[in-house]
This record gives sequence, structure tokens and C-alpha cells, in this order.
Amino acid sequence: MMDADFFKELLTIFKGECEEHIQTMKSGVQDLRQHMDTDKQIEIGEVVHRSAHSLKGAARTIGLSDVEPICQSLESNFGILMRQKMLLPSKIFDYFDRSVVLLGEVLASINEEGKVEVDKTDLIRVVEELSSHMVQYRK
Repeated sequence: MMDADFFKELLTIFKGECEEHIQTMKSGVQDLRQHMDTDKQIEIGEVVHRSAHSLKGAARTIGLSDVEPICQSLESNFGILMRQKMLLPSKIFDYFDRSVVLLGEVLASINEEGKVEVDKTDLIRVVEELSSHMVQYRK
């Protein structure tokens, strides 16, 4: 069990990191829309992949076991975009956009005890739909 003061400090750091990573992913998805099938796509893909990876680890650190797999799924999907140049339909970017926005809302709802206070159903559904569309691009 973690000391309460230490956990509170860790949670404050986590929330700050969440805001940064969510913003990085939001702007990254917008940049990806404009740079598909280019070297810039690979570069942007690495940045958003790293943000999703960092969020996954941070969620694990504070015990958000229900958020960690969502971050893992986003990390995997962003990983596809850093490994190969491709053109994607705009619908997929809509899923990326919605996933990141919903993840941001879920993370922003975390209370002082480190518990999510909003329903994650929409987030889980959108991330699953994104993954089902991205499966065809996995190598």
C-alpha cells in the first residue's frame, strides 16, 4: 500500500502528464491527417505512440488497471502509423480523434483517491472500433 501523501503527489504529477500527453496526441492526430504516406507520418506516429506508451505506464503506476489496456490499444494503433507509410480513410482519424478526446475526459475525471468518476463505456467502444478498423493495416 502506498503512503497517502506520496500517492497524492504522484497523482498530481500523473494528472499533469495526462494533460500533456492528451494534447500531444490530439495535435498529432491532426498532423497525421495532413501527412499520411510521407516520412513525416512516421515521425508523428512515433511521437503519438510514445505519448500513449507513457500514459499506459503512468496509469499502471497509480493503479488504473482499467485504463491501462485502453492506453495499450491506442499505443498499438499509433504504432502501426510509425512503422509504415500509408493512406488511411478519414473515418479512421475520426476514431483516433474521438478515442483521444474520450480518454482525456476519463483521465480528467480521476478523483483524489485515483478512481475514474465517469463511465468508460463509450471510450472502450470507440477504441475497440478503431482497433477493428486498424487490424487490416498490421503487418
